[in-house]
Amino acid sequence: MPPPQEQPHRPLGGRRPRPPPAPPPMAYSDDMVAFYDAWVDREEQIVADLTAALALPPRRHRDALAPLVDAAVDHVATYYEHKARLADRDVVAALDPRWLNPLERTFLWAWGWKPALVFRFVESGGGMGPEQRCALDDLRAATAAAERGVDREVAAVQESLAGPRLLAALRRQAPRNGDEADDAVAAVGRALRVLLGAADALRERTLRGVVGLLPPDQAGAFLVAMLRFHLGVRRAGRDWSPGHGGHRGA
Repeated sequence: MPPPQEQPHRPLGGRRPRPPPAPPPMAYSDDMVAFYDAWVDREEQIVADLTAALALPPRRHRDALAPLVDAAVDHVATYYEHKARLADRDVVAALDPRWLNPLERTFLWAWGWKPALVFRFVESGGGMGPEQRCALDDLRAATAAAERGVDREVAAVQESLAGPRLLAALRRQAPRNGDEADDAVAAVGRALRVLLGAADALRERTLRGVVGLLPPDQAGAFLVAMLRFHLGVRRAGRDWSPGHGGHRGA
């Protein structure tokens, strides 16, 4: 006679078993704080390298600038990649960027810099031909339209937080309805994760689009202006709130 089959364990009351506890959310945020501090240090060096290359004679600085421009764009992309990994582990931590100081937070749009802000750092003076200027205007218009789309999606998710399904699930006090509330909250979290990814993708796409329209010398000057602005905001925010988080440069 074959041995009796072991029956799978079924939780009492038919409820799904709870997943093992996740690491404390602060652990993920602390990792992002450490990353951001190192990332800002790297940004300082990138600005110094670009500035030195721009000061070279014209015949030399074009060859020197091209790899530095690529490195600067990749540097910005690295921030979005790291934030995406944080959001995959804990979307709430990604939506509460405690690694930014209060002044940096004043520039937040959809949990990051507003994409259209980069156009303020493009040289409006000489050196841009009519076709280049027209392409830049087209990119600006496309970026504005995409921003409006993200705004609508953010508003829809915010409205869903007070939607009847989520409120009804949260108002029920019986233990058997706990999973329903968890599912409703998780659905909102998934929607926010998608939106965060879409907003960061738009930010990166806009930056790459601007750089792609500019020759190396203009792209280098644009990136220096943009990154210096960020570093200036970072420093001003540090001086404005020296006790923020107890972190250097925060």
